[in-house]
Amino acid sequence: MSVSRFGRVNQWLTMSRQWHVVDAKFQDAYILGEKVAKHLSGQHKPIWHPETDCGDHVVVVNCKHVAMHAFDWKHRLYHFNKEYPKAKALIPAYQIHEYDPTRIMYLAVYKALGNNVIRRRHIERLHLFPENDMPEFIQKNLGSQMRQVQAVPKRSDEYTEEERKAFPRLFEFEKDFVQDWTEPIEPHGRYVQEQPKK
Repeated sequence: MSVSRFGRVNQWLTMSRQWHVVDAKFQDAYILGEKVAKHLSGQHKPIWHPETDCGDHVVVVNCKHVAMHAFDWKHRLYHFNKEYPKAKALIPAYQIHEYDPTRIMYLAVYKALGNNVIRRRHIERLHLFPENDMPEFIQKNLGSQMRQVQAVPKRSDEYTEEERKAFPRLFEFEKDFVQDWTEPIEPHGRYVQEQPKK
């Protein structure tokens, strides 16, 4: 029985390790982490078995711009314990993200891989980058682009004039009205409380 060219290509794609890329900009870290974990462990392949290592490589870019639901940046705490006296710490997500922009995505994928021993080998095929920049050898290996888990909304300054005019108007602004919301506001930084002088 002969196999067609299309069948041989599908067989090669199933058996070999592919390289996938996904953009994490404005994506929920834990929803995207579940999708990335399936590709790392090989659950998207028909030959998958819990004890096999048939997963692919996944490259995640723009980890610096990843999102979280509601107030999770402040209220989601990560537990760290180095087994030393007074070494236990509960660190909020925003502090970890400021220190290492790729760490939140790493922790989300590692949790989605499940509580097993083989996930240590799966996580080795995860490649995280805070921006779009990546090494040249990774760019040469990329074979497919994964679909984002959430639709990215457009900012108000990204709409064209034709789209603005076609949008239904609720009321008309006066000629001397200042529209400061049309451009993004620069981040003002963190508030640091001054310590009282002794």
